[in-house]
Amino acid sequence: MLFAAFKALSKQFIVISSILAVCSFIIWLKDGRDAAIALLDIAIVRMKGPWVWTFGAGLASFIVDRGRLLPATLGGVLVPNEITAAATARIERSTFHRNAYRLTVPITGLGVFLTAMYGIPNKGLSYFCIFVGVCAVYYIAAFLLFHFVEFTLAFHHLFQSMDSVEFKNLYSPLYLENLTSYLAFTTALGLVAIYAGFRGTLTAGFQFEHPVWRIFLSTPIILFLPGTLLYNYYPRYVLRKIVQHKAFRTMERLGLSDDITAKSLILDLRQSALLSSEILPFLDYKSLPSYLLAIFFALSVAYNNDPAIKAFLKYIFNVDAN
Repeated sequence: MLFAAFKALSKQFIVISSILAVCSFIIWLKDGRDAAIALLDIAIVRMKGPWVWTFGAGLASFIVDRGRLLPATLGGVLVPNEITAAATARIERSTFHRNAYRLTVPITGLGVFLTAMYGIPNKGLSYFCIFVGVCAVYYIAAFLLFHFVEFTLAFHHLFQSMDSVEFKNLYSPLYLENLTSYLAFTTALGLVAIYAGFRGTLTAGFQFEHPVWRIFLSTPIILFLPGTLLYNYYPRYVLRKIVQHKAFRTMERLGLSDDITAKSLILDLRQSALLSSEILPFLDYKSLPSYLLAIFFALSVAYNNDPAIKAFLKYIFNVDAN
């Protein structure tokens, strides 16, 4: 999975490098050397275009490739029935761009509107290239959000019908390892893409017609960060709850069983304990303080060492820059 992620990122880095090279060459021929350099300056230096595209489009490519293997992974752990079939089908549908129109259309439309309001400093063909590039990033982000939301809702469907969900008695631990690794990789890449997109808009040099539009630079954080964090946490939470529910039912049966069936029930409890240890939670009430401290520490470091974020936060909270 690590190799697949690296391959997807490398491919998209080559794609964005090629796009920037072609666009800058065309603008050089049409508008001159200075216009081409200005395009590269805002796209690479200010907006961090290669970072945003590589991690955003790379993650989308990774999901299309590896995400379609998840139904088989989940099917290797859970006993197949109507409930699990509906959940796996929903996960598979979430990896197709054509199914994401409910989010990609409105969010891309929002991106078009906001980008027009921000005021791209470039003119002519350079303006068009940057405008299309920013809107394309909104589309990619919307597709990623669609996958995260549908993935989460698929597990919520399992949670609501946990009485009908059973783990297989014999399964390979690699299935759960692949599932948790997929969650970890996609979340990490998603967070990097969100930060790169947010950071790039702060230093893009937009010429705002009105200061109110500057507040909307926080849109990537508001739209995409909560869903990304919930997507990483909720599936593990659901699987652990299903295991716990199964363990409680087994304990109830154990109290009413005879000596013949007790051994079988004890084996079921042992398997439940093993399953619970393999499904590592991203966050629980015991680890919550540690994660909050880590988040506050990261914000503190970014605030004190990143002038762009510091200036933006001071603007949002109306703090005197002095």
